[in-house]
Formats: sequence, C-alpha cells, structure tokens
Amino acid sequence: MRTYKIFHIKKEYQPFVLGREKMLQEILGRDRTQSDNDNNEMTYVCEKIDESFVKQTLEKKLSRLFEHKVQEPKKLVLEHPLKGSIRIKFEPYCVHVWCKGSHMLDLDLFAGLSDSSDCYMAFQQEEASFGWLKPIKIGSIHSFTEILDFV
Repeated sequence: MRTYKIFHIKKEYQPFVLGREKMLQEILGRDRTQSDNDNNEMTYVCEKIDESFVKQTLEKKLSRLFEHKVQEPKKLVLEHPLKGSIRIKFEPYCVHVWCKGSHMLDLDLFAGLSDSSDCYMAFQQEEASFGWLKPIKIGSIHSFTEILDFV
C-alpha cells in the first residue's frame, strides 16, 4: 500500500517553493493533530481543500475508469476491478490517499487532480519522495529576469 499527502500550494508561493520541496516535505509531512492544522504553516502556504470540487473533478475524470465508487463526508473510495482501490480522506489543508494495487492507480488519481489545478504537490512518506502533480509554469523570461535583478 502506498500513502500520499497531497497539498494545494497557493499560487503566489509556487516560485518560492520551487527548489525547496524537500524542506516543505519536512515541514508539511509531519503527522499533526487536527487542531494543529489551523494554526501552522499550512494556513500560510496551502489553500484549503475544496472537498466538493475535488470530488466532482475526480468523478468527471475517473468515472469511466472506476466501476465502484463510494462517497461519504470527508471520504471517497474508488475501486477498479483490475487495478485495485484508492481510499481518500479529506482534511482542511491536506488530502490523504491510500492506493492499494497497481501503480496505475496513482497515475489515474494524479491525472484527475492535475486537471483541476496546477498547484497540487504530493508527498509519499514511505519513499521520502515528492513532486508536483503538474509541472509548474514560471512566468515570462522578463519576470524571471526581474527576480534575478532583485536578488
């Protein structure tokens, strides 16, 4: 079983986070209690997760791939007869995901989420790996030059 923590990074902080993903993993990857979530780094760097929007996006993108779907408040379970199952739990600033079965499940989920936004970043704690679900597009060269001039 593979587990992921997925965060929606605020658009304005993407350039700052780019290249510092490992540090962000150390900060956001720690286990926390729910009461800690509203008063820490997550509120500063991450957008709140819009559970209904994410569920609608995944339903639209994955409905033809997954035959059996279960939806509950704060949870979503997607099952595929050959690939396996994806269990999703929603928190205010984090989507916890458990994939059991083929690695194609992960790709299906990431493709579904990346269609809705280019700001998602996933952390896999077991492998200490991380990545953006969709490559970040930095502004024009002019903007990049302005950043270099500022430094």
